[in-house]
Amino acid sequence: MNKNFKELGLTDILISALHKQGINEPSEVQENTIPVVLAKKDVIARAETGSGKTLAYLLPVFMNIDTKLRSAQCIVLTPTHELAVQVHRQAELLAVNSGMDIRSALIIGNAGMARQLERLKEKPQIIIGSAGRIYDLIGRKKIPAHTVKTIVVDEADRMLDRINSDMVRAIVKTTLKDSRQMIFLSASMDGEALKTAKELCMNEPVFCMAEEKIPKSISHYCITSELRDKINIIRKIVHGEKAAKTIVFINNSENIEVTVEKLCYHSLKAVGLYGGIRRDERRKAINDMISGKAEIMVASDLVSRGLDIPGITHIINLDIPENPTSYLHRAGRAGRGGKPGKVISIATIGEKRYVNKCAKALGINVDYVQMREGKMVPENTVKKAPFKLKKAEKAKYSEKKFKNR
Repeated sequence: MNKNFKELGLTDILISALHKQGINEPSEVQENTIPVVLAKKDVIARAETGSGKTLAYLLPVFMNIDTKLRSAQCIVLTPTHELAVQVHRQAELLAVNSGMDIRSALIIGNAGMARQLERLKEKPQIIIGSAGRIYDLIGRKKIPAHTVKTIVVDEADRMLDRINSDMVRAIVKTTLKDSRQMIFLSASMDGEALKTAKELCMNEPVFCMAEEKIPKSISHYCITSELRDKINIIRKIVHGEKAAKTIVFINNSENIEVTVEKLCYHSLKAVGLYGGIRRDERRKAINDMISGKAEIMVASDLVSRGLDIPGITHIINLDIPENPTSYLHRAGRAGRGGKPGKVISIATIGEKRYVNKCAKALGINVDYVQMREGKMVPENTVKKAPFKLKKAEKAKYSEKKFKNR
């Protein structure tokens, strides 16, 4: 039987804060994780995308914060700026709605250091951001690591890969091991990430491992196309599906600007999001999608983690994901919170095998379709146009036929 938030151990003020956000019942990951974090145990959790992982750790972290102490007590590490911003917004919203005197600071790279230092002077209890910048400020004695009791590693499979794991280890080592709690969460967790996570835990962690899957509310389609026709297919999908908010994924972030230009040329309101753009440009791109000024966001896998834009109904794979894990995280940008969503892969004949590989690995059914009069219809019902020879070719063919008599 599912438990309610009260039974999980949350206080009335936090439950009331959740009601203000329209959240009345805990999700599976929240039900499994909240009591473990409240008990200050190490936890490794896996849950499907869009299932409420952020609140699964923020709610109990809020309860474990000593509001009388004006010092850093929790560090939340994220792989992308977008996810850090979203976690920070949720923490601020939770503080406002609950009335709890808990402050958080957003500490990310490629942002103004002076402003972040001013924010740290307010002595926030929760530090949220990128590992590199946080480690730098710990080294400068601007973040007191010895007072940190909890470290959250969000999107743990990315944070514990070969590129990021050394920095995570370095941050963990700056904190006191006798009183440290480790929390790892992700929608996917490979063997290497699990091994590293367990090594960073001082005590035997509690595993809350849901099946690695895509929410059932998301349906999957594939349209076979020539490479040169892919942009036009996107136009047909957006208009035919009446897709108000769509994310188009490509594999190479260097192609994002060109793709945006092509979509805009087809009278589609598109923006791009990738690692190289300035912070103000990132914010504008996301705000334009949220407000409806833009209908398409072109992005790469580098920013797909944690990107949560309300109302995204369609994901289009202009480039087929390089592996099933990428497909899973892309798909998770739509259908958030149990709402319906569609993932449409536009594949050449040669790329179809990669779509099938992802489908098999993730246990999903992909319907092969074509756009026909503004609608997606099964591929095998679309009649091919009869083969017609051009006028010059027809004359040449007739002459050849006559000579062979």
